[in-house]
Amino acid sequence: MAGVYIDISGTAIKGLTLLGQKGRDGRDALDDIGAFLDLDVTSRFLSQVAPDGTKWQQSKAAYARGGLTLTDTRSLAGSVTHNVLGQTLEHGMGEKYAAIHHFGGKTGRNKSVTLPARPIIGIELYQSQEINNIVSDWLI
Repeated sequence: MAGVYIDISGTAIKGLTLLGQKGRDGRDALDDIGAFLDLDVTSRFLSQVAPDGTKWQQSKAAYARGGLTLTDTRSLAGSVTHNVLGQTLEHGMGEKYAAIHHFGGKTGRNKSVTLPARPIIGIELYQSQEINNIVSDWLI
């Protein structure tokens, strides 16, 4: 996957460690977390918000066509995916241009276009709570 990676730490890690101590494989729990994060990102494309709930700045193209920002062809939203590799969850987007939209910056010919940051991937309070709920469900 290209572009944006997140290192997760916090209370969910303790739960995943406990799963391992109980002799249970944490990969299924990681897969559930990945599926949740995929759905979260995909749904936020429709509401046009960052992981923390702040609204994305509307693009000129979306304004002109009366559509949604970053959804002209739905390629970016369609590239949201996750992989579980051993005890590691990778979650991100497959499009090479994902990072420029996430972080913002200069692009185009001679770097003549400046795109604002529109955070797409991330874990804030809502996502963290849901991840903890998923891990808790696996511990029951």
